Amino acid sequence: MNTVSRRKYGLVIVVVLVVLLWLAVILWLAFQPERTEGSLGIDDKTTHGAAGITSVLEDQGIAVRPAQSMSQLRAELDRHPDATVVFHDKNTAMATASYARLDELADLVPADQRVFAGVSEQQLRHLVEGVEDITSVPVVEHLEAEDSCQLQAAEEAGDIAAVRSGVALDDDAQGCFTVDTDGAQFYAYAQTTDGSIVFADWQMLSNAGLYDNGTATLATWALGQADTVIWFQPDFSLDPDPDGKLSPVQLPDWVRMSIVWAVIVTGIALFYLGRRTGPVITEPLPAEVSAAETTVGRGRMYTKARHYTHAVSILQQASLARLARLLQLGNETRPQTILAETAQQLHRPVAELHQLYTPPVQRLTAEQFVTWAQQLQQLEQQVRDRFTASTKES
Repeated sequence: MNTVSRRKYGLVIVVVLVVLLWLAVILWLAFQPERTEGSLGIDDKTTHGAAGITSVLEDQGIAVRPAQSMSQLRAELDRHPDATVVFHDKNTAMATASYARLDELADLVPADQRVFAGVSEQQLRHLVEGVEDITSVPVVEHLEAEDSCQLQAAEEAGDIAAVRSGVALDDDAQGCFTVDTDGAQFYAYAQTTDGSIVFADWQMLSNAGLYDNGTATLATWALGQADTVIWFQPDFSLDPDPDGKLSPVQLPDWVRMSIVWAVIVTGIALFYLGRRTGPVITEPLPAEVSAAETTVGRGRMYTKARHYTHAVSILQQASLARLARLLQLGNETRPQTILAETAQQLHRPVAELHQLYTPPVQRLTAEQFVTWAQQLQQLEQQVRDRFTASTKES
């Protein structure tokens, strides 16, 4: 192959790579990834996540489907027209949305299928009938359903806890769990005349909000009316301007599939062009360095630079990994769990082990580093000896 041919071949490869990169961006836009973490994220098991209620619903055979854009919401409702739609303005998209966008939402989702996890002023004007106002209040640790409460879900729940917001209702809407604010009555849980359900505080549906109170009953009643729940946390940046040009997000299905097949065919063509046409030529490496020599060399570099603090952190991480294997714990086990199990096996205080495995704050001397490393090694040896002794006895 002459020089001109090589240049042409290299140019073709560059053009193909640029096209592939462009196709990858288009695919990313077209098949928007579902974000299920963060506040009321359906897979988030932290305090503010919603994995608790969504797992309960799925155990009862109710599918929970996340949606972020209008196109996703519309597609889910086309497949499940009777689905319950949870509105949570996680990204404050509805609070800053245009009137046209909110009116589009109101037309898309029937009122009796709407469940609001917290509401904003914009939602009150366009999506919620019968709710006049919303206010934030200091945390109310305990609320009970009043005798005047006419909502069966609230009567079954009995009491709720840790409420931070309330809604004021007109005469036709019904509410329970009264929050008194300067003589005005606000409710933590409400149902409008057209069937919409309002949780005044979105944290009522979080993992922490469901713990040890009747909020779980409220959530199950509100979200268990249909066999599908659409968890709508809008991000309207994923949708194009209705008056603008068509974006890749709204491309027809046949165009999306054409893009996928174009990527597949291009990959096959590149594989064909890059195939091997002759025997593999092997050459010995200039030198082979064993893992032990690499480790020793790395240690010498730390010693020469006096980076003892960083070296201790690496030893701590490696020691925790070995302890997890000795204790037959999983690779994803948290350090706190490993140390707690180690303390239980050795009958030693957990605080002592935490001190040993906490990265040092101040710079260490060579003597302090050696002492620390020896303590880590001795602890591992104690755990190893204990399990070896237990195996011999059995």
